[in-house]
Amino acid sequence: MKKITALTVIIFLVIWHSVDISPQRITTINGSASFYDVDGRLFHVRLSPSSEWQIPIALSEMGKWLPVVAVNAEDGRFYGHIGVDVLSLMRAVFQDITRFDTVSGASTITSQVIRMAVSEREGRKRTLSTKLREFMMAVKLEQYLTKDEILEAYLNLAPFGGNIRGVQAASLIYFGKNASQISPGEACMLIGMLKGPTLYRPDKYPRNALKRRNEIISLMERKKVFTHDTALRARLEELPQKKYSLPSRAYHYTELIQSSHPNHTRKYNTCLNIELQTKLEGILRSGLEELPDGITYSAGIVENDTGDIVSWVGNARFSYAGDWVDCGRSLRSPGSTLKPFAYLCAVETGILTPSTMLYDTPYEFLGRAPRNFDLTYRGAVTARTALHESLNAPAVRVMRMTGKGHVLTYLRAMGYSHLVNSAEYYGDALILGGCDVTLLEELEAYTCLASGGIHRKLRLLTEDVSIPSRKATEGGTWIISEILRHDGRKNYAVKTGTSYGLRDAWACAYTPEYTVCVWCGNPDGSSWPGLIGAQVSSPVALKILRAVTVKSSWYTQPSSVTVRKVCALSGKPPTALCPVTRNDYAVSDITQTTPCNIHTVKGAVNLPSALTHEGSAKSRLNIVSPIPGASYIATPYDTERKIPLKAEGAKGIISWYIDGKYTGTTEAGRIMYSNISDGEHTVSASDERGNTAVTEVRIQTPGINRSDKLF
Repeated sequence: MKKITALTVIIFLVIWHSVDISPQRITTINGSASFYDVDGRLFHVRLSPSSEWQIPIALSEMGKWLPVVAVNAEDGRFYGHIGVDVLSLMRAVFQDITRFDTVSGASTITSQVIRMAVSEREGRKRTLSTKLREFMMAVKLEQYLTKDEILEAYLNLAPFGGNIRGVQAASLIYFGKNASQISPGEACMLIGMLKGPTLYRPDKYPRNALKRRNEIISLMERKKVFTHDTALRARLEELPQKKYSLPSRAYHYTELIQSSHPNHTRKYNTCLNIELQTKLEGILRSGLEELPDGITYSAGIVENDTGDIVSWVGNARFSYAGDWVDCGRSLRSPGSTLKPFAYLCAVETGILTPSTMLYDTPYEFLGRAPRNFDLTYRGAVTARTALHESLNAPAVRVMRMTGKGHVLTYLRAMGYSHLVNSAEYYGDALILGGCDVTLLEELEAYTCLASGGIHRKLRLLTEDVSIPSRKATEGGTWIISEILRHDGRKNYAVKTGTSYGLRDAWACAYTPEYTVCVWCGNPDGSSWPGLIGAQVSSPVALKILRAVTVKSSWYTQPSSVTVRKVCALSGKPPTALCPVTRNDYAVSDITQTTPCNIHTVKGAVNLPSALTHEGSAKSRLNIVSPIPGASYIATPYDTERKIPLKAEGAKGIISWYIDGKYTGTTEAGRIMYSNISDGEHTVSASDERGNTAVTEVRIQTPGINRSDKLF
């Protein structure tokens, strides 16, 4: 007998030391990716790697009833045993021997955790050796984890029919609410399912589920867990009549997160505000009603003080059946949306104020004069007018006098990370939209502008660290915001943009609290005549901004911004010869004080050469579009590549030719669009009197495999 006992002890010790258990293996559950908004509301769930709905939560989030019902129904001596219930084990062995059959089991909550977390994952068969191994591991596990930690793991691992695992997913799917909100009767139904997750499914076998639930209720009443009244009310509860779908809101927001945080845990505490997300989605859906089927919106909202992306719609026509492309991450031509940053750069350099005189003329551009959207020039204008009306020639002149490289560096610092080429590569087209940016980059840059020059990397998760850094002066950004201030009265600023060929329509708007950027276009890059920023994007952006900032204030004028007298014509400090002066803003210790250079002789006006050739080009046929010698960047996947053709100074009908091949006719002053392929081309025009004009143009399409990630 002693030998048998010794042998038993030896066998036990051998098995004991051969079995190892990692507590982290038990507590780490690779469940469903679950996304919570800034207020802790679950808004999106995805299937786990094992194609199950499983949302692990803390025991404290499981409410009052689920844990207590689980312990009393499944393992009454859970808080007293060592991982194995010796009394239950002895009873089970005795019954099995005397009745020659398995009458009752002896598994505990701890051993069931081992079975679900270890044995099932390893694919072990239900043999005696497997059970002995599980008992050993259960005893060891009790040395590493507390009882509550084991119970938490159990309720997160437990199966509830089909591909539902864990009490949180089960509560959401069967009852449409969190586990913390489960009633006594609902808790009994769920715990009753553990005996047979398929057999007691309320959606398939309601009679079985009802009977099993009532058995658990009676057990809870006998054990004094429920009072008689609680048990009575629990029996009166109806079983769920349907299954609920788990939330799947803000798909593209979750895609952004997973692409930028590939090694994150399965629970995401995001910066999204589901209420603002609902407003954004509703406004964009309403805007789509006025657009053709192929045209869509992409938009985002950022909280300026934090850099948090509080809502994001990558494609307003999104559906799991088709329109899944996140247009907000696609590279697009920004149109005129970069112009404010060139003006800001000039203000920061000290060479420009709102009253500075600029020249909206085609002269001094060596035949490559940029045209305005309406294909007209306005002559002498103030910087305020030039930026507010988004005039092209003044914008190019501002960039040139500031320095293209300087402006490009400025843009990169603001957040335009896809501007990777040299200033020479982009040329004058940089500030007119001849480059590639994303909606995310627009949001980051305009948030910096809206934040008084403080730059923050945009945040998606509350745990992300965004260290603020100053990229521009508060005074400079205030002046630009005043220029962009809508109608000069409203408490929001807005800048629109329309890309060449009418392929992208933009609007970037902001208040001191929020920044909103909207893109409108076709995901395939094709053009549409209605894609004009001021018409389709600006109204939507302002509607969004008004919806999220109902009572927005405006910026306080910084102490660094002063008011000074300037010549009403040149915008520079006046001399004694300046006939009229006006007040204008200036940035202390930055704005240059060079006096007016127009009124240098009494009674005369010394106009710059850019304003003295007015009308000199109107006596001959002149191609004004495409811009002579310019390079145009087409959108990837754009199969049309249409460019506008227009000439001035023509007599009668104009005939157009591309590379010597006839392409069509237009009346004088009218525009026609023509398809053109990548490469260098010769465009020529001829009018009825035989006058001709020729220009060279280059069309190029960026590589379609370029990265579209901002983070």
